[in-house]
Amino acid sequence: MTEKLSQEINSKGVHYGDNCKKIMDLFSRQEEKGSNITKKDDKFFSMLWQAFAWAAIIGFRNEKTLKGADLKHKTSFKFQTITNSSERIANSLLLMALGKIKGETAEEILNSRKLLTIIGEHAEGGAKHILELRETQGFETKFNYSDDFFLEIYERNSSAN
Repeated sequence: MTEKLSQEINSKGVHYGDNCKKIMDLFSRQEEKGSNITKKDDKFFSMLWQAFAWAAIIGFRNEKTLKGADLKHKTSFKFQTITNSSERIANSLLLMALGKIKGETAEEILNSRKLLTIIGEHAEGGAKHILELRETQGFETKFNYSDDFFLEIYERNSSAN
């Protein structure tokens, strides 16, 4: 059953909304054919999937979700890209989504599109949370520097203890 779910979910594209698109544009280098990435393009994430996963983790971590969000954008990558690049992150996203899914039967619970929608809704909620934080006076440049990402992780771990 888990092998079937893995194959099914990895074959599907990831969908996201406008907030997540803004986060991907702000913090990730664009993965365009023929683009020459230079030092001027120095952004924290080198790939779009990383910014997407970060926004989803922020959404899950902070209980930020936009249920029913318009996930009108389709990524240029399938979930397989996340799995191939970081199986730990892919599995973590799936486990967090499984923890949020409502269903009576294994078929309902292990529905790959439902799981991806839950991940997308949390990415959208996490992205909105990040954007709202950046609109707060004194935090307009939050996450413009790599130290901000490390501090966020440190603060997250400190609050868990």
